[in-house]
Amino acid sequence: MIHECIPRAASSPQEAPLEAANGNMIDGEKRGTTVAEILTAGNCRSESNSRASDTAYPMSTPDRQELLRNAVAFLSDPKSQASPLAQRIQFLESKGLNSQEIDLALRQSSNPSAPISYPASYPVSAFPAAASTQWDWRDYFITAVVSGTITYGAVALFKKYLLPHLQPPSTTAYEQDRDALNAQFDAAEALLKEIQAETALVRAAVEEQKEKVDKTTKDIELVVTEMRGSELKTRDEMREIRDEVNTIREMLPKMIDRNKDSQTQSLAELQQELKSLKALLLSRGPSISSSPSSPLPTPGRPSIPAWQLAGAPSPLGSTESSTPSYMLPTATSNGKGKEVDLSPSTS
Repeated sequence: MIHECIPRAASSPQEAPLEAANGNMIDGEKRGTTVAEILTAGNCRSESNSRASDTAYPMSTPDRQELLRNAVAFLSDPKSQASPLAQRIQFLESKGLNSQEIDLALRQSSNPSAPISYPASYPVSAFPAAASTQWDWRDYFITAVVSGTITYGAVALFKKYLLPHLQPPSTTAYEQDRDALNAQFDAAEALLKEIQAETALVRAAVEEQKEKVDKTTKDIELVVTEMRGSELKTRDEMREIRDEVNTIREMLPKMIDRNKDSQTQSLAELQQELKSLKALLLSRGPSISSSPSSPLPTPGRPSIPAWQLAGAPSPLGSTESSTPSYMLPTATSNGKGKEVDLSPSTS
């Protein structure tokens, strides 16, 4: 059960302590069976006491005096006097004035010549007096049950969550951790050895591959060098051939002209010989016809005539002697250690 706090303003300073005492007695009689009801009742008592104190003893501070002066001016204003009194009182209450200040402001507004008298202020303690309460067995029982429940829950939470972390590990746990670490170290060592073996194999393969690559590179360099040498040699030969062809091309017209001249000269000499031979035949023609005919030889073993035997080597010699000088092949040097045959071709 939750008690509702219904504060009531005291009519006079003497009634406030009586009302506070009566409230305490009533709250003590109606005390519940739970701690929440007890706390609620205490809060209600303190709130009622503070409200009663504030109502019974208004503070005559400069702010309150200024507020009261403004209220008197408001009530004395003809425009505000036209409104109902209830509305004016409600407006002043909304501004924070209590009933005594409102009554004083009404009296001052009805009699402007009277001086303003402020109510005397009484000292108010900053903390309300603690209510004297007497606990019975139910209060002690509830307090014990609540305290025991809270203590049990705190101990259970401490044992479940904090105690395992605060206790040092046992020797078995140390040994298990040591064995686990040793096993991990052994596995790491085995893995490291395996990696080293694989690294050695990979390194050997890389070295072998490197040797092959180096050998292949050297072979390629040799082939490239040979190809470059052969290319240079081919270029030199092609240059020589080109030079020879150019030389032949330059000398060919001269050879043709020389051949023409020699052919013309040989033809002229041949014509001259034919003419001399014809003259010789003409001069010897009558003597041959006037000579007596020789007797016919008797048939016998055929033999080579003597004049043929005696003159057998003469045809070759005559051929060689009769060959013109321009028909003989001549060799000329091209200035590169090679001889070029410049003999004219005759058909």
